[in-house]
Amino acid sequence: MRRRKRTAELAAHWIEAWRRMDMEWLRSNLAADFVHVSPFGRLEGRDAYLAAVEPLARKSVLELRVRDVIASGDRAAVWFENRTAGGVVPSCDWIRVEGDRIKEIRSFYDSALVREILSPAEQRDLDGTRAGPAPEDMGPATA
Repeated sequence: MRRRKRTAELAAHWIEAWRRMDMEWLRSNLAADFVHVSPFGRLEGRDAYLAAVEPLARKSVLELRVRDVIASGDRAAVWFENRTAGGVVPSCDWIRVEGDRIKEIRSFYDSALVREILSPAEQRDLDGTRAGPAPEDMGPATA
């Protein structure tokens, strides 16, 4: 029960940190070897991820609204809405926690809606970022 609660807290705070653009929280709560997989590709390492995503998020995210968080063991799913200048992008992040930090996130959303607000150069920067097969199956949650 305690692990599930901590995982749910991290998942909800992950979205809240992006809503507030709280880079300090993100640096403190993402593992150094954090991995993020999205429709744009794969980014490895907390610092590389934040360097690539922060400027785009500051430009494109107007509001984030958590709709639901479901957690089991060290895994959580966060259903949220990302309001951009182009409209609302329904999104879901599948989060894996290791120790007391977020180790991996797989984001699911319609990338066409996000591309509408990115410049061609920003899209090129994200396209295929370390794209390739998934590093591991995130598998079933553990209690």
